Amino acid sequence: MRDFQITTRARRWAVQLGVIATFAFGSAAIAAAQGTFSVDFQGPPIGAPDACAGGPPLTEGDILAGFFGGPAPGPTPGPCIYIPAGPGGLALPAYAPGYGPGMVGFVEVDALSYGRDAIVRPQGIRNVWHFSVDEFAVGIGATPPPNVFTEGATGAREASADVFRDAGAMIGPCSAPIVGNVAMLDGDGLLPFGGPGFGLIEPNPFGPGVPDAGTNLDALDIDTPLGGPPIYPVYFSLDDVTFDGLEGFAHSGSALTVGVTGADVLVAPGPGVGPFIFAPAPLLGLNTGPIGSPPDELDALVLAENGSGVYEPSMGPYDWLGGGTDMLFFSLSRGSGTIGMIDSLCGLPIEEGDILVPPVPGAVTPGIWVPAEVLGLATIRSGFVRADELDALDVTCQIRGDLDGDGVVGLSDLAVVLADFGCTSPPSPTCPGDADGDGDTDLSDLAVVLANFGATC
Repeated sequence: MRDFQITTRARRWAVQLGVIATFAFGSAAIAAAQGTFSVDFQGPPIGAPDACAGGPPLTEGDILAGFFGGPAPGPTPGPCIYIPAGPGGLALPAYAPGYGPGMVGFVEVDALSYGRDAIVRPQGIRNVWHFSVDEFAVGIGATPPPNVFTEGATGAREASADVFRDAGAMIGPCSAPIVGNVAMLDGDGLLPFGGPGFGLIEPNPFGPGVPDAGTNLDALDIDTPLGGPPIYPVYFSLDDVTFDGLEGFAHSGSALTVGVTGADVLVAPGPGVGPFIFAPAPLLGLNTGPIGSPPDELDALVLAENGSGVYEPSMGPYDWLGGGTDMLFFSLSRGSGTIGMIDSLCGLPIEEGDILVPPVPGAVTPGIWVPAEVLGLATIRSGFVRADELDALDVTCQIRGDLDGDGVVGLSDLAVVLADFGCTSPPSPTCPGDADGDGDTDLSDLAVVLANFGATC
């Protein structure tokens, strides 16, 4: 592949973006992941001190990060508060530190995004779905271990603190066939999985009642860039009073303390600025059942906000690529009223492991983008007695060195990236070859080109 002249515009982009030539490829990106998350109220580390600042005690409303920023091999100290639930953070009115595991604090954050998630595309650089499950998940064993099946309720009983990723490319909606999952991050960083961990507590045996013996990771953003001030705005949801038949109790009703429902997507625009509704439940196809239906509760969130600051629902698959709508994916908690209703894209009964999108025009129920079975999760649809719950979600774009599959990492891979983004005839102001301006065309240019086109790899 021949060298191309870099344009002044592309050179300015490269400087402004600060893209580092030692860009992470393939599995190296896993080791470089940082990420933020929350945990539910039922078990540790609720009530433990902030491992970085020494206090205040952790709550289920705090957005947390690992002690070393990103996950690390265990044992490691417990997590640190990245954004507090109370004053100076999400400003949740019921915030009151000082309680322990199993004690309801009425600030439970169930889903998390910063509105900057990777754009999901029908082709090109593949998207990777990252997720967590609760302690009741069993998985279907579709891929080599470690996975939800080996880490779950019938295995090591450590799945609720782990982060998994899909094990193959999925193109929605109604993705098929099954690609399964593989464990990516470990709760405590210790065997039997032993991957990089967040300093959480494992195992977490399943069963009704509280407190839990281990941690349930409850919200996730796998690629939060740490090292600077916390990122705002923060998009999230709170617990409703949805009844969980496996836990044997209703959820905390944290959303009611803010005057919203657990199916609303909230936004905290800045530190200490109380949250308000960004995406109301009816626009997601939620809380629209007959009077008396159980409330819906958002349990996971992926959002790419288009910059307007106002929720502009997608009207159909991939219309967010034009920038006129917001890309929003979510899942539902066990017991939500919409579970069991027929979705508006695939014609399937909705389950708590499905990745959902807002209804298509004219429909009243969400659409299934990725059925739970595709991710290697158990469903009642596929004959299991109970369904696995997907309770944290994020999406990134995968950077592999060998993009064209020829067995080597070379300049031909840059051509693949340019073509993926419609750059079939470089050079041009937006499709440079020597994107970093160092006088040659090499793999560091791949990182710059991706960043220029909005890929959040």
